[in-house]
This record gives sequence, C-alpha cells and structure tokens, in this order.
Amino acid sequence: MCILSGCATLYNSATGRSEVIWVNSQTEVSIGQSVQKELLKKHALVYDPLLKERVESVGRKLAAVSDRKDISYYFAVLADKELNALALPGGFIYIYQGLIKVLNDDELAYVLGHEVGHVAARHIAKKLQANMTYQLVLGLAFAGISSSTGLDTSAIAQGIDTVFNLIELGYSRQDEYEADRLAAKYAFKSGFNPNGSLSALEKIKNEEGPNWSVLGYFRSHPYADERINALKAYIPLVTGKNN
Repeated sequence: MCILSGCATLYNSATGRSEVIWVNSQTEVSIGQSVQKELLKKHALVYDPLLKERVESVGRKLAAVSDRKDISYYFAVLADKELNALALPGGFIYIYQGLIKVLNDDELAYVLGHEVGHVAARHIAKKLQANMTYQLVLGLAFAGISSSTGLDTSAIAQGIDTVFNLIELGYSRQDEYEADRLAAKYAFKSGFNPNGSLSALEKIKNEEGPNWSVLGYFRSHPYADERINALKAYIPLVTGKNN
C-alpha cells in the first residue's frame, strides 16, 4: 500500500514535527482535482481580471514563502456573497467574492495565508487519513480509472461529499491556531502587515453580526476571539516588535 501512497515519517517544516503521512503530495493533488470539479458545479468562478489578479498576486507572494514547496498553489475567487474561504487538498485555495470585497490587501494576505498554512501543515491530508479508508482515498485520487481501484462511481461520489463535509466541519483548535501562526509568518515574510490578521478577524466578525459562530467564515474557522488574542501574543515574535 505504501508504495502507491508514499507512506513515510517525514519532518514537516510547517509544524516543526516529524509526522506519519501516507497521503503523499501526488495523491493529495489528485484528490483536490476531483473535489475541485464538484465544487465548481456548485459555485461559479469570478472572471473579473482585476479581482483575479489581486488574489493571485497576493497568493503568489504567500506561496513563495510557504514551508511547503512540493505542490503548486492555485488561487481563485468564487462568485458567492458569503464571507468565506477554503482550501481543498493539494493547494487549491478559494476565497468567496463576498469576503474579498471587505478586505484590504494585508487582511487578504492573512485569509489566504491561513489557507496556505492549512495546506503547508498538511492538515487536510491528516484529516483524510483520520477519517477515510485507504481504499477510498486512492479511489478519489484515481477517480478517472475507478475500475482499477475496485470502487464504483457512486462510492467515489460519496467520497467527494465526505471530503466536502470534512472541510466544512473545520479544523481542530490546534490546527486553527497553527494556521494562524503560519499566516502571520507568511504575511510578514512576503511584505504584508501581519496585524492585518487582527483587523480581518474583527471585520469578518462584525460583518457577520451576532450569529457569526454559525455563519460563513466562522462556521468553518471558529474560535474568533481566542484566535485574535493568540495572534496578538504571536505577532511580536514574528516581527520582533512589541505592539
């Protein structure tokens, strides 16, 4: 099994830990491509050249300083008024049109950097490992040749829905804090103000109103107030300055 999936203990420079990873990068990207097709059936892409270039420009700078360089990151805007952003397996990162419109570039760097952080730390791959069978993971990776995996198309479709559900359920508290720290680091290293993370979280919380805990961004990225406090303590360590 490990021959196909690349099962190995590797040092993850994003987390600073040695971790057992059996969803290798090629498999993760293939799964992301399968899930991406389903995502784009539900949400249209925004083709506004100025909006696209803004997101791609910020994204490229973040990707250049990411701890993970074995994949190519992809950034795009979804035509949806919801305040949200998400990362699919393999570095496919999407921000909703409703969210990008309320963010300045420093705040955008935080939001995109947070999703890059999830990918760099392999949070998504580890969620797949913990919640899906080995056979289903491979079936998703090779969805175009399902006969060779022993899975039928209905099983693959169910697996894609499972990936969506895992993403929408969000990450653990530890993963969210870790992605925030990576976002602040990547923002600073790529020339943005990491304090944009604080104003972004406050702005999204205010935009979403009193029900923020069950709506939009904070449905899949919870713990807003705790994360703001953690970032206030962490940012001076990144910048070397006391706020």
